[in-house]
Amino acid sequence: MVAPTVLEPFIYPVSGVLKLWHILMHSVFGMDDSTAWVVSIFGLVLTVRLLLIPAFWTQAKSVRTGVAMRPEQAALAEEYATRTDRESVAEFERKSKELRERYNYSIAAGCIPTLIQIPVFLGLYQVLLRMARPSSGSTDIAPDARIGFLNSEEIRTFLGASINGIPLPAYISMPAEALARLGTTREEVRDFLLPVIIAVVIFTVGNMLAALMRNAKTLDWDSKAARGSSRFLVIMTLFIPVLLITLAFTAPLPVAIILYWFANNLWTLVQSLILYPLVNRRIPLHESFEEFSRERREAARAEDREKRRIRWDVRRRKALGALQPWKIPGIRRELVAEKTARKEAATAEKAEQKAIRKAKRAASSALHKERLARRREERTARKQVRSNNPPAEPTASDAPDPARSAED
Repeated sequence: MVAPTVLEPFIYPVSGVLKLWHILMHSVFGMDDSTAWVVSIFGLVLTVRLLLIPAFWTQAKSVRTGVAMRPEQAALAEEYATRTDRESVAEFERKSKELRERYNYSIAAGCIPTLIQIPVFLGLYQVLLRMARPSSGSTDIAPDARIGFLNSEEIRTFLGASINGIPLPAYISMPAEALARLGTTREEVRDFLLPVIIAVVIFTVGNMLAALMRNAKTLDWDSKAARGSSRFLVIMTLFIPVLLITLAFTAPLPVAIILYWFANNLWTLVQSLILYPLVNRRIPLHESFEEFSRERREAARAEDREKRRIRWDVRRRKALGALQPWKIPGIRRELVAEKTARKEAATAEKAEQKAIRKAKRAASSALHKERLARRREERTARKQVRSNNPPAEPTASDAPDPARSAED
């Protein structure tokens, strides 16, 4: 099959869940192998996504909390933007910590759930991909083949499973000879997968549109990276449907993987429509945030308008030079002088910001070293106190009375 990879630790639990679902469906409820494997795919998605709900909830709350505290955080950053002395840096760190504690905000709470979910999803995808995509369409499996906890016999029965007469390992671009060995044709596979692919595209676009709506209300307009990511998401919302349809028709994506996409994307859409409104009600955004966001949005758009104005002014003057060639040298000098002035201003601003960040890092590092030294001194003092005050030796009064013992 596929050589061991770094995903092996995640493939074992995922394959174990798939195996348990198959045992439950086949041995307990008496389903045939084919139906049991199809149901097991949906059961696997259901189990994994249910287990990941706490991580998703924690991440959603952390992100929403970060959004809710953004106005106060921005005001605090602006207040101490140019103050680099140690007292100001210490005061800024203390107030920032108090702000996070007041909102019960943890940066790790927004990152760790993602780090948990990504390898789990990759492990789930790898298990289904290894199970459903045999070499050249062959269902001949080596006796010692294994995928996690799944043995060669289970892999063989999975490869022989079908839904509505369409084998799970089949895909639209599979060679006709391979499809014939699986007992189907390209037309049959395409006719079955087409409505499923359309549903996958609808669910995926629905998820992305929901994300765009959330971003429109909570976007960090001060962050160029956040604004760029939002634009990229808009482009991807238009591009993803074309990509998914192209992959489904041209890439070696088996029926089992398409069914996984269907179940997983449907779950994501339903989960987003249920849990995000719950998070929003639990952590509401006040009018102060809406006012803050409106101000920052207008400032960002004004900056973008100014950049567009400069670009169009440059183009207008270049077009004027094309119509009046004798003015080209003067126009060129003007454009070079203006570009140089803008570049020098931007360089000076970057240098100033860099100097401020460097001074703040130095002050923060000095404060950190002081705190470490103070903790070491406190530990040394506690050890000294313990060494100067050893445990008291037992006294005569603490010893048992022989006469009393004899009476007892």
